[in-house]
Amino acid sequence: MIDFKNKKIAVVGFGIEGLSSALYLAGKGAEVTVFDKNKEFSEKVAVEEAKKMKVNFVLGEFYLERVKGFDLVVRSPGIKLSVLEKYVPREKITSQIKLFFDLCPAEIIGITGTKGKGTTSSLIYEMLKKTRF
Repeated sequence: MIDFKNKKIAVVGFGIEGLSSALYLAGKGAEVTVFDKNKEFSEKVAVEEAKKMKVNFVLGEFYLERVKGFDLVVRSPGIKLSVLEKYVPREKITSQIKLFFDLCPAEIIGITGTKGKGTTSSLIYEMLKKTRF
């Protein structure tokens, strides 16, 4: 299990995924700072919820220039890795899905592709249900 307590963690991008990452990590005792180009968010409730959990914010056009000195940087999907690497060493960059894979105690089945994900997921569900996993 990864210990996030007292770790300085940057969450880059404050969409749905960035919000959930920030709240999860803050709940685990990390010192979380959210970085985003936007200065205002339509989801003011989300910002207030994050601030209650002592999440800090760095907002505005030059937000990435301050992403330095963190133990870990969680990149949202909308943030290009190549852009973020100009400011942070690659070994310190992760994503929410990578954290999930690292923390998940169970086997993971990934289903990708353009068509058939719902059908394939249903089929796997039924197969696992019959084997009583």
